[in-house]
Amino acid sequence: MENLYSAPYTAVTPMYGIRSDADELDIGDLFRLVKFHQDSLSRLRDDDVLLKHTRLYQPDYLLWQRAPMGEADLRASLKPANFAVEGGEFKLHATLSLLFNYPATNFFRLLRLFKPGRLAAGDTFVLSCETLGKGMWETAFGKRCSEMTIDYGLLPAQEGSYTLLSAEVAFFNVFSKALLPQLESLQNPAYMSPPPLEVALLLYNQDEAQESVAVLNALTALEALLTTDSNAELSYRLSLRVANLLESDDASRLHTFKEMKEFYDLRSKIIHGTASKLNTKLQNRLQQTQSLREVVRRTILSVMSIFVDSGSMDIRLDEVLDQIVFDETKRREIQKSAAKFLFLDTSPAPSVH
Repeated sequence: MENLYSAPYTAVTPMYGIRSDADELDIGDLFRLVKFHQDSLSRLRDDDVLLKHTRLYQPDYLLWQRAPMGEADLRASLKPANFAVEGGEFKLHATLSLLFNYPATNFFRLLRLFKPGRLAAGDTFVLSCETLGKGMWETAFGKRCSEMTIDYGLLPAQEGSYTLLSAEVAFFNVFSKALLPQLESLQNPAYMSPPPLEVALLLYNQDEAQESVAVLNALTALEALLTTDSNAELSYRLSLRVANLLESDDASRLHTFKEMKEFYDLRSKIIHGTASKLNTKLQNRLQQTQSLREVVRRTILSVMSIFVDSGSMDIRLDEVLDQIVFDETKRREIQKSAAKFLFLDTSPAPSVH
C-alpha cells in the first residue's frame, strides 16, 4: 500500500457485503481491495468524516484507488499555485473528480456487469495525504460513484452479497479492458441527452431493493436499450427481442418470451396503481426481481459485445435485433460473441478471512 500512500492524493471507498478468499486483491492498474481493519485508516484525524463514517458503518473491505497517472505528473497537475486563485477550491475538486470519480464509477459498473450479486459501495472519499504533514491524511471531499442508494440501517439484513475471488481477477481485467472504452465514451460532454446504454446502466446500477421499483427500473432499462418507440406493440417486441438475443433454443426462447410478458403485465399494474390486485402468478413474479436483474445484466453485456464486434456504438441496433429473429446464423454469432463476457457465478462461497 505504500505506493498509494506516497501520492499527494488517493481515494478510498467503503465496500459492504463483499466477500473474497483473499485479504488483498490488486485489480487492474488503479485499484486494490483490502479487508477492513480498525487501524486501516489510522492516518486520519479522529474527527475526519471518513473515519467517523467507518466507525458508524463498518465496511467489509476498503477499495483503494490511485490516480490514472504517474506520481510526478500528478504532482505537476496539482501544484498548489495552480489553485491559489479565486474559485481555486472548486477547480481543485473538479480536477480531482476527473482523476478519481469517473474511473471509480466505471469500475463499479464493470464489477456489477462482471457477475451476478448485490454489490454495495459507499461514497468514494478523495484523501489529501500531504496537506496536514507528518504522515496525516484528511478527507478532501466525498461523492457517491457507485450510482446506488444505500440504506445503511438495512445493510445487515440485505439479502445476497457480491463475491470476487482471487482466481477471477485475471478474467475481470481482460473483461474490463474490452468494455471500458465503451463506458468512457458515455462520459462525453457533447451528448445532449444520455445514450440508451447510459440510461440502461444508470437504472441497472441503482440496484433498488424495493421490488416494485426494481421491476420498473429493469424494464425501463431494457426499453431504453432495445426499443426506439413506445406503441401498443412494445411489450411484445421487447419480450421477443430479449428472448432472441439471450436464448439459443426454441424452448428457452418461448419461456423467456412468456416470462418477459408477465413482467410487463406486472409493470403495467404497478404503474397504474393496481399492484394490490395481483394474481398469484404476478405475485410470484414480484418476488423474482433478482432474476429480472440478471436478464438486464446479460442484455447489457450482449449489446456491448455487439458494439465491440462492430467497432462502433453508432450502429442501428434495432436492425440487428430484427435480423436475428429470422437469421439463425447471425443469432448464434452474436450469442457466441456475448458468451465471452457472460461470467456465470457457480463457485462456492469463499471461507471468511
